[in-house]
Amino acid sequence: MNVVATATQRVLLLHSDPNEASTLAGALNKAGFEIVAGQAAQPVTDDLFHHPPVAVLVAEGAGGRSIETLVRDLKLDPLLGRLPIIVLIRDVRVDNVDWAALAVDDYIVMPYRLEEVVRRLHLCLSRMAHSLDANPLTRLPGNTSILRETLRRIEQRKPFALAYLDIDLFKSFNDRYGYARGDEVLVVTSRLLTTAVSEQAGSEGFVGHVGGDDFVFIGNPVTMDRICETVIKHFDLVIPDFYDSEDRARGHIDSVDRRGNPEQFPIMTLSIAVVSNQVTPITHPGDISKAACELKKLGKSTSGSVYLKDQRAGT
Repeated sequence: MNVVATATQRVLLLHSDPNEASTLAGALNKAGFEIVAGQAAQPVTDDLFHHPPVAVLVAEGAGGRSIETLVRDLKLDPLLGRLPIIVLIRDVRVDNVDWAALAVDDYIVMPYRLEEVVRRLHLCLSRMAHSLDANPLTRLPGNTSILRETLRRIEQRKPFALAYLDIDLFKSFNDRYGYARGDEVLVVTSRLLTTAVSEQAGSEGFVGHVGGDDFVFIGNPVTMDRICETVIKHFDLVIPDFYDSEDRARGHIDSVDRRGNPEQFPIMTLSIAVVSNQVTPITHPGDISKAACELKKLGKSTSGSVYLKDQRAGT
């Protein structure tokens, strides 16, 4: 695993054996981590408060305490309790620990290989990064992952298309029925989208959730028409079922606009804006955002669900 940590990634190491702690610190330093050796019995220092670590690596017996006591005390600390905790524990103790109650992020059995500690720390931080970026409702990748994937496609210089999906009239639906039912719409939309992208684009596909009712998906340009058509077809088919029978029969809901004026809002639809580097050169994510924003405005001015593709050649 040839991953190198950045210089800003500090790790707090709590260990009762100075020699072992020094060996561990040397291996982690070599891997790119900055190691801060601490005492389990002491409060957080000013240095840690102003330059907090990204994880805590704690060995059983540090400060003369059991792993249960050590983790409990760490969890009570307002700074350290929010960090991923990896424990080093003796083999004979593994089966005696209530891991569900302990709620640590990983454990490593002593004696261990130094390269295993480095690898497990990398994996722990990677899991944490993905967890923090994922949308809590749909579990789809968030803005950081979307940007990273977009940059990766640009750097590959292969044909790709990126689409922004927006649910029209979602706010009025939320106002009428509440956030719980609105969340159900978002979850169903995410499932329709991920299914269509998976079936049509396979491993080349990517789906992300910007937030609210905005989604992004990426794939090969030749697959985007089928993806958009499939998502729109299924969305238009299932979305009326989210409305009460009387609203569904009328074909609209009675609500208020952004200025508080009474207004009738039709059944929700989709607006999808598709931008491809086969039509317009793309060297920066901003190139996509600008073109997609103009397409989305045009799409929202059109009745019904629609997808629009950027057909402008040149820069």
